[in-house]
Amino acid sequence: MTLRFGPPPPAVAPGPRSRTWLHVVLVLATLATLTLAGLGWATPQFAPDGSPDVPEGPLGLVLLGLPYALLVLLVLGAHEMGHYLACRYYGIPATLPFFIPGIPPLGSFGAVIRIRGIIPNRRALFDVAAAGPIAGFVVALPALLIGYAFAAPVPPEVAEAAGAQGFGHPVALMLVEGWFGGAGPRYTNSWLGAGWVGMFVTSLNLFPVGQLDGGHAAYAIGRRLHRRLAYLTLIALGSLLLWHVTQRQVPAYLLWFAILFWMRDRHPRLLDETSELGRGRVAVAWLLVAMFVVSFIPIPFVFST
Repeated sequence: MTLRFGPPPPAVAPGPRSRTWLHVVLVLATLATLTLAGLGWATPQFAPDGSPDVPEGPLGLVLLGLPYALLVLLVLGAHEMGHYLACRYYGIPATLPFFIPGIPPLGSFGAVIRIRGIIPNRRALFDVAAAGPIAGFVVALPALLIGYAFAAPVPPEVAEAAGAQGFGHPVALMLVEGWFGGAGPRYTNSWLGAGWVGMFVTSLNLFPVGQLDGGHAAYAIGRRLHRRLAYLTLIALGSLLLWHVTQRQVPAYLLWFAILFWMRDRHPRLLDETSELGRGRVAVAWLLVAMFVVSFIPIPFVFST
């Protein structure tokens, strides 16, 4: 995700102070919260008598949650570095990523970079917007598939006792789960958890609304398209929330709907809005649409009400 602010300060003003320490502190804090959340995603181990085999001591717990934490940091870091490097390519002032600590079950609220200057034209806007989701998706999709391939099936008696609760499947898993032996419930693991988070973050950022990555890309194609897609998205997501209620599912996208409604079609103007994107970027735009579809999770959290 990128944050746009006003024009850069005058050339005579002193440059912003380095905040390297803040980036380091946020990375370490996010690593800690992700490690804690990783305990819930780690593959469960059982003793011969069938009881859970929980590692003893703080070090054992850290080692259990750390793989998930590192993988999620890799996914989020790839996404934000995609934005950052695209900004550097076009000479747009931007900060390094700010990672945001979170709470279980995910352990992080994502990461952002701050763009300090005005994006010059439609091509630059599109490239900056597209670079992040593509980079994050390239890391998240393999993690998701590897994790699902090695996820142990949940025994039928355990699944029946647990009831309908857990995490919903991204469309990518719905398309390929037959290759892995059916659609039955499986235990989570660090790779599957990190891939799931990556799909979730990718799909949220690709909603074509406001100044989300998908909104930036839509605006780069055309202001009118950006406006129409923003309102169509609100209608579609509102309909999905109503469907959640009729299916007695928790409306997990309710807060996101409120955020999107506040964003709507708001977007700052560019210095040059007359340049053409070209066929190559139009093809990438369709790739972004495909990425949004396969990463979308219709029911993120399966808790029947």
